Amino acid sequence: MPVPLGQWMLLVVLLAASGATLIATVDEATAMTVAVLVAVATIGLPLCRATQFATGDPRLHVLGYFWLIKLGLTLFILYAGWIPQLDRSTSTMWGYDPQRYYAEAWELIQNDWSPDFLSLNYVGVLFYYAAIFRVLGHNPVIPALINCFITLLGSLYLIRVCYELRSRPEPRDWWLGWVLLLPELLWFDALTSRETLMGALLVVSLLTIAVYFARARLNLATVFAICGPCALAIAAVRTSMLLPIVAAVVVMALFVRQSKRGQFASKFLLAAGAGVLLVAAPVLANLMGAYDFDLQRLFQAATAASMIAESADFEWSNNSIGLLLVPEGPLQAILFLLPRMLVNLVVPLSTRGVSLDALVAGNWSEWQWFLCSISALINVLAMPFVLASLVAAIRNRKSNPGPLAIHICFWLAFMAVAGGNLIIVERYRVMVTPLFWACAWLGSSSDARKFVVPATITWIGFAGVGAMFYMMLKLL
Repeated sequence: MPVPLGQWMLLVVLLAASGATLIATVDEATAMTVAVLVAVATIGLPLCRATQFATGDPRLHVLGYFWLIKLGLTLFILYAGWIPQLDRSTSTMWGYDPQRYYAEAWELIQNDWSPDFLSLNYVGVLFYYAAIFRVLGHNPVIPALINCFITLLGSLYLIRVCYELRSRPEPRDWWLGWVLLLPELLWFDALTSRETLMGALLVVSLLTIAVYFARARLNLATVFAICGPCALAIAAVRTSMLLPIVAAVVVMALFVRQSKRGQFASKFLLAAGAGVLLVAAPVLANLMGAYDFDLQRLFQAATAASMIAESADFEWSNNSIGLLLVPEGPLQAILFLLPRMLVNLVVPLSTRGVSLDALVAGNWSEWQWFLCSISALINVLAMPFVLASLVAAIRNRKSNPGPLAIHICFWLAFMAVAGGNLIIVERYRVMVTPLFWACAWLGSSSDARKFVVPATITWIGFAGVGAMFYMMLKLL
């Protein structure tokens, strides 16, 4: 089916306005930048249309509009909040990881692709952006456009799988498409960061495993063909996030049962593949120039408060709740996991207001605080729906294990984020934001709606206690 006329008209307006801006402002690889814009914008529309027809939901015609709006907003954010502070020779706020990735990815090319000059845990993200710069040109617009397209692919995959795994069609199913316009995803797509890339990779790998166990539709060869490349990319970009993938295989094998997937041999082969991946991935990361990576060191870093508290690379504020929740030992790591997950959801919400002067000046920190605060507020409002859908998924797991499989994907990934990154900052949760939104979307279904009110009461009580504790801490 053809793309609607309204979307073609919006595409023309977007290309005309954005193309003129790029021609006027981009000094390097100008023609290629415009070509990339035209390509990703145009290719994205039929992909959105194909997803609409694959799901059979005519209301998803909004995806094409959401996609074009996303591109326009990302370019606006890029110019308003990121490019002004991207030149290290003039920036007054230099040193943020995505800023360094932008500069060091280009330096990697100049250094004949040798990462010897780098000091970085996982250098795969630099190879990723360096490859983009080498093929398409070096400027901040091109990686933002590529990031947008990667996020689109991950979001469309999320929509297709969630539609397949849901209990029954609902009038509000199209709300899942709003994942394309979540504020923090817009922000980090504009940056040369690894968060939205990791989010897309986690969505594809984890949800492929979910479909395998919950629907018995995929064979093992297909699962390995999809998850293998994604897992290798995760190993290169952020090796520690392989743990929720391996855990998802184990947990779904135990709790998400389908008769055709109940055979021991199938589960054993998939678990064996996950084990091999866990062993081989650190080797790949180390070969690319990352710090030596092993599970024992990861466990020690996740449970040693002194290593973080005494770090010279991070300055803690007075009465820092993040520092208070840094565990010392395995027992505290378990006990602190739930409150750390709560804090990860709501940062950087605070009592201060946004500075319009800082936004106009192109202060990246203020832009990030502003957009991530909106996302944090969305998280607070959406959490009762997540909890309601979790209850419904557990209760209905025998009749339809699909929603439970989606929840397993989210909660395991979220626990890895909250427990594995002891310094609580908003950018880490971006890796699981699409899966969080999928779980909240499940909460709008008829199966889960009856649990929304008690889930809301529970969430208000839990969040209220946390807020009181936070205020007391700050006032002491």
